[in-house]
This record gives sequence, C-alpha cells and structure tokens, in this order.
Amino acid sequence: MTPDQWIALAASVGACLSALATFLTVRQIARQREASFRPELAMSQVHFEAGPDPIRAGLLPTKWIARNWKGKEMPATFEELSLPLRNIGLGSARGVHLHWDFDLAGTVKSANELAQRTLTPAYFSIDDWGVSIKSEALGNGSSLWKNQREVVIDFVLPASIDKEPVLVRLPDAYVQLAAALIYLRSRDKGREHSFELPSLNAAFKFSDIGGIKHEAVFDVKVHLLALAGSGEGMTGYVECSKRV
Repeated sequence: MTPDQWIALAASVGACLSALATFLTVRQIARQREASFRPELAMSQVHFEAGPDPIRAGLLPTKWIARNWKGKEMPATFEELSLPLRNIGLGSARGVHLHWDFDLAGTVKSANELAQRTLTPAYFSIDDWGVSIKSEALGNGSSLWKNQREVVIDFVLPASIDKEPVLVRLPDAYVQLAAALIYLRSRDKGREHSFELPSLNAAFKFSDIGGIKHEAVFDVKVHLLALAGSGEGMTGYVECSKRV
C-alpha cells in the first residue's frame, strides 16, 4: 500500500473509533437519563395488635390496629392496619395498579376443616363476589373479594419529595380468613399448629414519567408474636419481601 492509502486507512479507522466513542457516550447518557426518573416501590414492615371488631359482632380478631416500633399507637391515619408504600427511586410512579392474590379456596377449605374438628358452629363459603361466614358465635357476614383485588393509585412521588407514604390496606377478605384461622387453630387443643398464615401476593404495575412500564411484586406475610384469650386477640407483624 502507498503512503496515501495508509493515511486514508488510518483516517477511516480513526473516524470509526470516534463514531463508536460517540455512540457509547450517547448510550451512557441515555442510561443515566433513564435512571434519573426510574421509580422503585418499597413496602415497610408493620407491627399490629388485633381483637374483635366492636362494629362487627363475633369473636374473631378482625380489628387490626397498627403499632409503631415503640409500641405506641400510630396517628389516626394509621388506625386501620395499612402497609406504608414508598417510592425510593428518583422518579415518580404514575398510574399504579395493584393486584392482590392469595389461595382463597385453600384457605376457606382449611377454615371449614378446623371448624368441624373443633366443633365450632361456623361455615365458610365462596361465591362469585367473595367469601361469606355463617356463625352465630363468630358473626355472620360477607367480604367482597372481587372488589378488593384491584387497587388504583394515581401516582407515588419519590420519598425525597413526599415524606409521607401511601397507605395500602390489606384486603378485608384476607383479614377475615386469617383471623378465623388463628381463632380456630387456638381452639384445636389436641393438635400442634405453626399458626403460619397463607402468603398474600401484591403485584404492582406502573409507568415512569417517560412512559416506560415497570412492575414490582411483593410477598406479604403475617407473622404472629402472641395470642390472647382463646384466640380472640393477637399481636404480630406484617413483613413484605420484594420478589421482582
């Protein structure tokens, strides 16, 4: 090759390297820009106490009251047990859709088996709308699971902007059945029980300010710390583990 050809080749290689460097720089800037408005949802652990609801007749501990780590009652806005939802990312989460799920049929089956074994006059059933309980001792009523599974939140601002969390209540159908399982297991004296409750799944879908879709999935577990009476009261905590 002649010197002119070598010079032309070197110039071409230099131009290619320059273009590659520019491309990598632009891609890095795009990634940084995307990270600058990427939201990230997080749910905090909450301690609670539970007892019979004075409004709803019956012995089941369906009234769950949140407590802070010092054992004092939360402010009035936290009176009903709610999970604090925060956005620990840098950008806002928009159009947040929450979908709850748990093994409803399996939980109802377990509750009915426990009621029969403990000779407790109670029957749990499922229909298209939710779960019902028929019992003079435990209370009659229905919980509309169909209307509790989907929750829509307009937006969740970054925690650096909004210090207050968005409060997400546990589905009433889950609370009712969890309370029933605890009460009935405490009456089943002839057997040993772990008092482990069904896991609750919380799946979030949302968008960032750039319109990019995101999702976050949490496993929500209720852990018992103590029981009062014959299962009419309890203390425990709700733990949220992020899966996705």
